[in-house]
Amino acid sequence: MKVLFVFIVPSGGVNTLNRLRYRALLPAGIYSHFLYFREGSGSSDFAPGTPVFYASEPPAIQHILEFYSFDFIVVTSFFLQLALFRQIGFRKPVIYEIQGFGTPEHARRNLTEARPYVNEYADAVLYPGTPAIGSLLGELYPRIPRFSFANPFDPRLYDRSLFAYPPAAPLNYPPLAWIGRLEDNKNWRDFLLVGAETIKRMPGVRLWMFSDPDLAEPGEADQLAQWTLRLGLGRHILHHSKVPNAQMPYYYDLIASSGGVVCMTSKSEGAPYVALEALSSGCPVVTSNSDGVSSAILDGATGLYYSHGDINGAADRVIRLMTDRKLRKSLAEAGKKHVRSEFSMEKYAAQFSGMLSAVGARPC
Repeated sequence: MKVLFVFIVPSGGVNTLNRLRYRALLPAGIYSHFLYFREGSGSSDFAPGTPVFYASEPPAIQHILEFYSFDFIVVTSFFLQLALFRQIGFRKPVIYEIQGFGTPEHARRNLTEARPYVNEYADAVLYPGTPAIGSLLGELYPRIPRFSFANPFDPRLYDRSLFAYPPAAPLNYPPLAWIGRLEDNKNWRDFLLVGAETIKRMPGVRLWMFSDPDLAEPGEADQLAQWTLRLGLGRHILHHSKVPNAQMPYYYDLIASSGGVVCMTSKSEGAPYVALEALSSGCPVVTSNSDGVSSAILDGATGLYYSHGDINGAADRVIRLMTDRKLRKSLAEAGKKHVRSEFSMEKYAAQFSGMLSAVGARPC
């Protein structure tokens, strides 16, 4: 059975998801292909032989569909594209997948705008168990079939004993790390505030920021520079730009072994891979209570929560995790177990296959 996953640009969490589900679905006899409308920073992340296409013009897309005879299509997030595939003649099942819709207000606006397209052109909706999204779908899409299960994850990629390279020696300072896009929802501003407060109490801490400048919202990079200057953080921040996902296990391991912490400050999340990657690396996590993150971070068990906007509370938890070795160890052990049991590749393949049977997808 052949599936085409459609997204705008290979980057961020969706690109990680696509690479993982390519491997997860193969043993179930589902062969994944990927269509992006343009190339991006994650274009080089795919393993050799993975069928990836870049096309945006309808004739080129139609040629791909006719040549490969896909059994179904999954369109991720960008609902306007649903009409395109029907208009160029695709008559088999089309599934609309929701990933990363931001704040509840933004999600409501997007799902309201998407309603005529989804109702007319899609056979089902898929989302990764985000509570706020589930509630909105029940309200706005009472009749369309809805499927919800966790995104796949392979913790072996973050197993230190399986690294193809020797782990780096621990640093002489604990990093406080943030990973994400420079946009309002990812809330880098609160990260800088938390970082400034943490450094005030623990001057040896350094801030690590992982982002892709090409994906930043307009004006955000300039705002970041201004905030950094105003808070006096210039010599305390190290920026990591466009780090390939395959190299992130190295950085997570270095953060963990150096006594560091990952800090997630998002206003709202869908199913963030940052949390799963950090937990699999034994890296402590402090996070805002941002909806979908609750599938990975269990407060006091696999990580620590702070109330959104409570900068001092977030700094309290960061410092606690940097200084309490017993707590770091217990959270790391529980986090690894939780990821292995709840986000397996096999579980994803079984649930995905069940969804296809329900919507009537059949191999050619």
